[in-house]
Amino acid sequence: QISHRRVGTLAKQSGNADLAKMCGVIAADEGRHAKAYMAFIDKIFEVDPNEMMLAFADMMKKKIVMPAHNLKEMGLKMGDSFEHFSNAAQRLGIYTSKDYIDIMENLIKSWNIDQIVDLQADGRKAQDYLMKLPDRMRRVLGRVQVPEIEYEYKWILPNR
Repeated sequence: QISHRRVGTLAKQSGNADLAKMCGVIAADEGRHAKAYMAFIDKIFEVDPNEMMLAFADMMKKKIVMPAHNLKEMGLKMGDSFEHFSNAAQRLGIYTSKDYIDIMENLIKSWNIDQIVDLQADGRKAQDYLMKLPDRMRRVLGRVQVPEIEYEYKWILPNR
């Protein structure tokens, strides 16, 4: 949702009204998806807070992998295209590691992770992990350098 709004703004500024409109539609759809997901998780935390806490921590430990990670360009290894794309998005400020951390903090706050008390030992351990995760990610972010490599995306350029 964040990235599509930002790309839409950039597209509008550069005069590409069709891309801006498409990004707006996608951002709205992602907003509806996020709202539904939040409601589902709220309900699961009501029904089984321990298992939901474990699932949330497990998801964050395994990292959320974007479907575009499987993007493959001819002549490149799987994941290389997405890495170029991700680096470009970071450099342009479309979607950054800071955005990821902000989303994580919003989820923790929205689901009141710090206030859930009816947890077993493994659930409390998962809760502790989740509460410390944004700060840990911030420390790592401070050491990460986004490469300044220019890259031509074959799938964006017109056929040659």
